[in-house]
Amino acid sequence: MKKNILYTMLFALVALVMTSCGDKKSEGLSRITYYPSIQLKGDSYLVWEKGVAYEEPGYVSELNGEDVTSQVTVSGAVDVNKSGIYTLTYTTVKNSDGFDASASRTVVVLDSSSAIEGFYMNQATSNRNGTAYGKNFQVLVIDNGDGTISVDDLLGGWYCQRAGYGTKYAMSGVLGVAEDGTLTLIDSYVPGWGDGLDSFEGKFDAATSTINFVCVYAGSLTFTETWVKQ
Repeated sequence: MKKNILYTMLFALVALVMTSCGDKKSEGLSRITYYPSIQLKGDSYLVWEKGVAYEEPGYVSELNGEDVTSQVTVSGAVDVNKSGIYTLTYTTVKNSDGFDASASRTVVVLDSSSAIEGFYMNQATSNRNGTAYGKNFQVLVIDNGDGTISVDDLLGGWYCQRAGYGTKYAMSGVLGVAEDGTLTLIDSYVPGWGDGLDSFEGKFDAATSTINFVCVYAGSLTFTETWVKQ
């Protein structure tokens, strides 16, 4: 019994000495890590008129209370002579531990004089197999300048906006536009499911700035849509 008590006391003493040594070794080594920050000036989503020189709204970056805005790297570019969606990425300087921060801005270049290009609202009367959308959802149409248009969601927001699944479930597509306004499907794709439309029939009415079409998806889902330009 006495031997057990002695062993216990020796073990406690060794543990105490090791703890004290550890404290000595780590003494004065604690420090604070400061992370860089970045804040965009203006909106993170901009609609820009085609042909007008792009003006950067600006950004501010700090590291440990110091202004390091001049050390921010901007990647990406905006071609104001071509309609499209452009992404600018702003990356801060790295801190002493190799950490940086970033922010992004989306710039949509559009020609306001274009008859077909711009933002549309998919009307509440649109439906999928007779079930109404319930409210208007915004769709973007870009004129590619070669007799085709690019659309960000041929399903008119049914999954990405109405159901809240996000842009991964928007069906991007390319449509051919004939002189009489007839629309033909060239390509369509939903990243979330990896497929596209089975069929498409539609027409653009320049007089009313309206796009009407019927498309079939996944074999049996029929979408009847009316888009009105805003």
